[in-house]
Amino acid sequence: MRKFIIFLLAISAIQLSFATNGGPTDKEGSPQDTLKAYFLDEFVITSSVKETNLLKNMPSAVSVLSPKQLANSRIQSLPELSSVIPNFFIPSYGSRVSTPIYIRGIGARSGAQTVSLYVDNIPNFNPSAFDFEFQDIQRVEILRGAQGTLYGRNAIGGIVNIYTLSPLTHQGTSFMVEGGSYGHFGASVSHYNKLSDKFGVSAGAYYKRNDGYFKNSFTNKRIDGTKNAGGKIKMEWEITPSFKALYSANFDHFIQNGFPYMHADSTTATANDPSSYKRNLFTNGLTLNYKGDGFSLNSTTGYQLLDDKMVMDQDYTEKSVFTITQMQKQRSLSQEFTIKSESSSNYKWVYGLFGFIDNRTVDTPVTLKEDAVAVMQSQLDRITTSVGAPLRIVYDNNGRIELPGIYKKPVKGAAFFHQSTVNNLFGLNGLSATAGIRFDYEQTELDFFTESIGGNVNLEFQIPNRPMPSIPVKGDLKMEDKYSKDYWEILPKFALQYDFSPTSMIYVSASKGYKSGGYNEQAFSKILQTELQQSLMKNMKEQMPPQFADFIPTIPISDQPLEDQVSYDPETSWAYELGGRYEMFERRLSLNYTLFYSNVNNIQIIKLQDQGTSGRTVDNAGKSTSKGVELSVRYNPTTNFTLFSEYGFASAKFKNYTSEMKVGRNTLPVNYSGNYIPFAPQHTLSVGASYVFNFGQNAFINRMV
Repeated sequence: MRKFIIFLLAISAIQLSFATNGGPTDKEGSPQDTLKAYFLDEFVITSSVKETNLLKNMPSAVSVLSPKQLANSRIQSLPELSSVIPNFFIPSYGSRVSTPIYIRGIGARSGAQTVSLYVDNIPNFNPSAFDFEFQDIQRVEILRGAQGTLYGRNAIGGIVNIYTLSPLTHQGTSFMVEGGSYGHFGASVSHYNKLSDKFGVSAGAYYKRNDGYFKNSFTNKRIDGTKNAGGKIKMEWEITPSFKALYSANFDHFIQNGFPYMHADSTTATANDPSSYKRNLFTNGLTLNYKGDGFSLNSTTGYQLLDDKMVMDQDYTEKSVFTITQMQKQRSLSQEFTIKSESSSNYKWVYGLFGFIDNRTVDTPVTLKEDAVAVMQSQLDRITTSVGAPLRIVYDNNGRIELPGIYKKPVKGAAFFHQSTVNNLFGLNGLSATAGIRFDYEQTELDFFTESIGGNVNLEFQIPNRPMPSIPVKGDLKMEDKYSKDYWEILPKFALQYDFSPTSMIYVSASKGYKSGGYNEQAFSKILQTELQQSLMKNMKEQMPPQFADFIPTIPISDQPLEDQVSYDPETSWAYELGGRYEMFERRLSLNYTLFYSNVNNIQIIKLQDQGTSGRTVDNAGKSTSKGVELSVRYNPTTNFTLFSEYGFASAKFKNYTSEMKVGRNTLPVNYSGNYIPFAPQHTLSVGASYVFNFGQNAFINRMV
């Protein structure tokens, strides 16, 4: 019986609803109670406080998910949207430290995001903050394609907008509990209440855990168990019929025991050193809205604090090679002002100002352990042998080398943008044009202090038939400096649209996207190792007997300026679309399609240093293209029965990219032109059917899907 109850909880997450005034109510016009039966024209709101088109009329590929769609599809976080959105993919890397989003083959494994996330119009600045539990979501919008004109930096692939329920229009108390195998358990509660006709407040909390799914073959214990807890509060005050204020605050606490990673030569996850990830995330925002005669003024202020720590056995084996600890603390403050037309005129417009300050401090101590030192010893033996040195130098540093470093990465920026939409263009009913432009400025800095602590390294010189005492050689090295770069971008957008009917349209658009450049703190790991070895050899020569000094090898170091070694340039793109939406047979059949082509310059990719033993860095890889098609079909034979399919095809390839690869002791050029972009799926497909049986609003079991 116990197993049967757990099974029911796992497959349907039974929802219990209790409320004042007869149960939860929602006046926000949610779509029909079927899995895919949404109609864009039911959303009479605009996509955001700065969009000049209604959501149903946007000349862009857009997908919208309602609360019941999220619940029926068991979508509880951003990565799970991959199963229902065409050409939308979030790979699972086994940790929330990185949540890269790929849209149409355009994405980023690390570094700046390629798809931006907004929650109630508040921007999230770090992909480490993207994966959180969904609670009381009013709708989710995914805009595919470059959205630089209205959103600026890091929207080169698209935008995800998440909106939460309003305490002025949604009322009641809800409680949810779920369970499953592998120790899975989750519970959440939320309450919405109007304290007066003009003031509403909501509060909620959640808890979720699991024991993990993969075993560490070294400890024979599960390696990836997680715990997640959080809460939120939201207040909305209609001060006057024309002036409204909204404040929200969210806190999320996440703990993961380790990571289910394995070495390429292994068949099981293995780690002999502790691994974990802990994250505290606090986000709050204040939105002010004033509606005047034919216009509206909006102010959106956001603040986010991200504080996390990752400890990782980087070699993924039972050996003691390489461990890394990454601690980051990020404080982000953003402010946006918009003024937008709110009349029935054919001309719609919006003007906006945006500014932000993002202060991020990263502390990334790296430890080279016993087996790594052994590899360094073999490299040293090979060098001395190659130069014919009549001695052997034995490297010993008590089995490990510490490479600490603190990197401050402040970024600030400002932008001015404008967009206009003209309906019934040239007097032709249904024809409209949209044009916009954004002037974007950004300054990024790197203020670093890092050092290699070698202590008094004992180097024992072994000479055949001649004993010689060990000579201590100091190998300490410190590096500190401050770099800064400024970027200016102009981001235009053009679109032409024709509405055949209130439910059918076709559009064509072109828009420019921009992804910011920056600095690689992980690049210092390799740089420090090389500088340390070079320092040791130099100091060794000064202390060696003259007859042996000439045999001490010189470690080659790069003649490229250090700033160029650790920096990467911005990525830009032009995206072109041809698409349309059609609804037929009394809107029971819906068809959406999009043809797209994107041309990307200075695409940013991840490169492993020394096969991953020295971390990974962001690098520019020339030009790339992404082209493909998206198709969404939904059919409702009856009110509660839905058939649906979502298909996306994206061919994302390097257009012009050459690099280098180490083969043995040689470095050879490699041409990657024509190869597919890593981590970007070529096909995405979702096919399904849904039938919803409603038990009634006040029933113990709300509905069955």
